Amino acid sequence: MPFARRNAITLKLLFVAALVLLLHVPLHLVNGLQEERARTHKRAIPRFIVDASPRAELVDHPVFEAYRTVGRALKYAVLVLALVFTAFFLFEILGGLRLHAAHYALVGAALCLFYLALLALGEVTAPGVAYAGAAVASSSLIVSYRAAILRSWVRAGAIAGLLAAVHSVLFVVLRMEDFALLAGTAALFAALGAVMFVTRNVDWHGPQPEVTR
Repeated sequence: MPFARRNAITLKLLFVAALVLLLHVPLHLVNGLQEERARTHKRAIPRFIVDASPRAELVDHPVFEAYRTVGRALKYAVLVLALVFTAFFLFEILGGLRLHAAHYALVGAALCLFYLALLALGEVTAPGVAYAGAAVASSSLIVSYRAAILRSWVRAGAIAGLLAAVHSVLFVVLRMEDFALLAGTAALFAALGAVMFVTRNVDWHGPQPEVTR
């Protein structure tokens, strides 16, 4: 029935929004861990290096660049979560699939692990390598899992392309310190425009979505 369908879509959207907010808890823990380890490494720096620097936080040490990268990446976490969950929601609407709340929760957990992996790898390797390794690890979990629940490697390939695009845009934004806000805003406009275009002919009230190709 149209009324039941409308309610189901509304409830799913509310759940996704609530999940994005709930996932801030583990992300906050990752941020706290990042700040704690940054303080620990700063205390471990030889005293003569700190004394030679006018500001201790400006000590040229690769690990501090990794901590700054994690901190800045976490500021855009809500956008990453929203984009990925929106893509899965569109798979439900346009592909006639039904995804359980647990599916969204597990994907959200994998996305949170990206930031933890970025922190862990950043302490032992270059920031760029750490970012690539964390992105590949997290995306591999999601793509392999989605191949099973979406019952199609083609659909999983589309998810892989989406994740690659999201992580690529985030990497560029993190590197563009002076224009990060502008680049991030432009990416959001592009993403919203793509969602509007894809869903322009969806009948949200009908028993089945109707999409004109």
